[in-house]
Amino acid sequence: KGIKFSEVKAKALANPDVKKAYDEATQEEELRAVLIEMKKRAGLTSTEIAARMGVSQPAVSRLERNVSSASLTTLQRYAAACGMHIKLSLQ
Repeated sequence: KGIKFSEVKAKALANPDVKKAYDEATQEEELRAVLIEMKKRAGLTSTEIAARMGVSQPAVSRLERNVSSASLTTLQRYAAACGMHIKLSLQ
């Protein structure tokens, strides 16, 4: 009989280093999904967002792929290009 994935995951996440890396990756994926949702709601392409931000389309694509290296200012500019704004909260 095999081991359930949920059991393997729970055991791995009991390690603080693994948990930290998992949480960081999860946050990055959530932020990436937010950017894509903003673009979708605005009905814009990456090229249109790039023009509104004053950057190249490849720069926008890199941002969408690698959100963890983006500055807050860049994320705010992306949101503004989509006609939205970023609201931060602490938990």
